[in-house]
Amino acid sequence: MLALSLRFLRRNALRIGVVLGTFALVAGFILAQQMREAFAEQDYQSNRAQVLAAQLRASELGLESAELSDLQRQELTTASETPPQASAPFNQDRIAFFSRVADQEAQIKDQLESRVQKLLTETHDSAQNSAKQLSTSLQKAKQVGVDEQLLVEFAGLPSKAQIEVEVATTVRAYRAVSTELKAPLSKLSLLIADQEATNQLVGQYAAQAAARNHGDATAARAGASAALSRVQADMQTARIFQMDVSVVDLHVQKLAAQLNRVTAAAELDQVSGGLMVQDKVLQDAMTQTLPEKALTISLKEQVIRAYSHGQQVFWSYVTTGRPGLETDSGSFKVYWKVSPWTMHSPWPKGSPYWYPDSKVRMVMWFNGGDGIHDASWRSRYGPGTNGPHYDPTGEDTGTHGCVNVPYSNMVWLWNWTPTGTAVIVY
Repeated sequence: MLALSLRFLRRNALRIGVVLGTFALVAGFILAQQMREAFAEQDYQSNRAQVLAAQLRASELGLESAELSDLQRQELTTASETPPQASAPFNQDRIAFFSRVADQEAQIKDQLESRVQKLLTETHDSAQNSAKQLSTSLQKAKQVGVDEQLLVEFAGLPSKAQIEVEVATTVRAYRAVSTELKAPLSKLSLLIADQEATNQLVGQYAAQAAARNHGDATAARAGASAALSRVQADMQTARIFQMDVSVVDLHVQKLAAQLNRVTAAAELDQVSGGLMVQDKVLQDAMTQTLPEKALTISLKEQVIRAYSHGQQVFWSYVTTGRPGLETDSGSFKVYWKVSPWTMHSPWPKGSPYWYPDSKVRMVMWFNGGDGIHDASWRSRYGPGTNGPHYDPTGEDTGTHGCVNVPYSNMVWLWNWTPTGTAVIVY
């Protein structure tokens, strides 16, 4: 029997070797594919852990939700993808899947780290500039003759602010310094502008008012009332930008009280001149203090306005978020402009909020998934359109949080608005 077995093995040695070799090759290939898949999945998990760690660090440094939410959504979308079902050696699609999502996670991490570094630099520079501006403004206030009593509250602030900038290490801390200095800087700016204007312009404006009304008390009162309305409107704009207008407001209140008391044309001209001076003071301060460009969105009026140094240069009716998906109020910045773009519903089909893919010509993102963009599916804008209304085009309620703008007006805004422009929603 043994002899027969040995004879059989000798006769079929090559065949047996081929069979065994084939089994060995197949087993080796299966093992190699399993290891490739394991390494690819491990690489993905490692990259994802790094993204989550970078997100945590960004939050600890003080980045705001609106500055992170787009990348967080990208990461969640990547992490929620399901790999194809297959086993080695037929698992090449799984290997490719893990390699792809690993690359996506690595790209998200790089974008996040780049954004964090950029914001650290920007907020540091902003805080440093605010500290320097405070010192410069305080010196100028003394030079133009602002009452010393009005400057007592600013004593020691420049040194304190510089120390805070030097010890700060996070976006949150740098922003805290800038926020802390915003009010005193605005107030100093108003004090300086007020003193400079008061020194030069009251008599000049009073003379101009007198030349217009020719001594007619009725015309003089109408001119003073118009000047009062103008400065009150500008104060309202300044308050939207969180400027401290208390100094101007105090003067305006006193002049408004005089307007109610005086009757002679010459006295009314003095009131008119004083009000025009206060308006110039306020406008000068807005030019120095407010952003070079800014957008405001009034949820009540359903209006977007463009401002250059606090002076309105453009406005348009808009439509904002519907009930339950209202557009967030607050201060933001245009962080990304893209054209064209396809809006994709983050809600699943069947949800009352789901919508089909919708193409827009241009969009300016300012708060995570909220953007300012045109809307070809809408023909009515303005008050009431953020709730149920009649629109012959078909879109008869508000948006999902975005701000819709008529196309022609959106073209103007797109061309005028650079990335980084302040957006104030109120």
